[in-house]
Amino acid sequence: MILATGALFSAPVLLHIDDIEIGGKPVHLFPDEELERLFVVDYLNETVKVVDTTLNQVVDELDQSAYPVFCSVSANYVIVSDFWGHKLDFYDRRSLDYSHAMPVRAGPGYSIVRGDLLYFVSQREFYLQVADIRRKKVYQEFELTGRVPKFFILDDLAILPYYDNYHTWSRDFELEDSIGIINLSSIFRWSIEGKIKKPLNVIRLAEGRYAVAGYLDTGIHEINWGSKDVKTLVDWEGHSHIMDMIQTGGDLVVTSMSDPRLFVYNMGRGSLRKVPSLKGILDLEMMPGPYLGALSNFDETLQVFSDDYALIEEHPVGAYPIKAMSVGERLYVLCMDSAEINVFSIQGGAREE
Repeated sequence: MILATGALFSAPVLLHIDDIEIGGKPVHLFPDEELERLFVVDYLNETVKVVDTTLNQVVDELDQSAYPVFCSVSANYVIVSDFWGHKLDFYDRRSLDYSHAMPVRAGPGYSIVRGDLLYFVSQREFYLQVADIRRKKVYQEFELTGRVPKFFILDDLAILPYYDNYHTWSRDFELEDSIGIINLSSIFRWSIEGKIKKPLNVIRLAEGRYAVAGYLDTGIHEINWGSKDVKTLVDWEGHSHIMDMIQTGGDLVVTSMSDPRLFVYNMGRGSLRKVPSLKGILDLEMMPGPYLGALSNFDETLQVFSDDYALIEEHPVGAYPIKAMSVGERLYVLCMDSAEINVFSIQGGAREE
């Protein structure tokens, strides 16, 4: 369904062109744009499906992990975190042939490639580990105080949110720390106590300054590495269960799983705007134009907003959508229960004033 709001659009922004059958229980989606591939973690079959984006079909599987949970792509390898095998599995990036395994601490998960280094966290033993990809070994590790489901490397800082720092039911902090920050050059560490409830999203505002929103927060915080300070940028009532936050221009936009609105905070004016949306928005994605995609898990619908947050289009997607990803001129929507990827062509939708 295409909606017209405000300015007229001469063409749709998104055109649904295909559906890729994945099978099993797909839960994560990772791109390799250079080689025109997508990697999809299938929890049910405990494998990683390889999708050729020129054919729009599964063409291979990475199957040497006992329980794959995450993928990263380096210059020469596809690297799979094997949670229960307590290892990293390396595949040749071009041929996809299995190369070797690297034993690591128990429960490896989220990882980030920086040149010849792989940074990754383990969740059964709480560590940030650093592997030398060429030398095929872990050479550095940092003990953490809790479980880190995802992390960020910004300005030579590892920013590590502790998801278990806040207990939903008793409404108190389970862990003393909410975020750990490590300077990867000097190894200096700073732990932020409390304040941010189940942090998930971190955005770089400037060198040493970062916006943070927790899953159970009702606002956006700013952490300052230089002054070792945390302040609240904006606060509100009610709107919570924040699954995603993005920056577009001078705005920070957050989603909600409990409120049918996007909250848009303008950093220059210090103003807050509330944009009606579907309920259960768990993922935001910027597209060329620029256009903002908002994926509703509850309504199984992808909404498209203009750069001034006017609703332009709504597109039905598969069952239980969990991720929207813009790659070049395509938008891919991963749907867990229908075990498929919906493929959209990004048309641009030139406006007529």
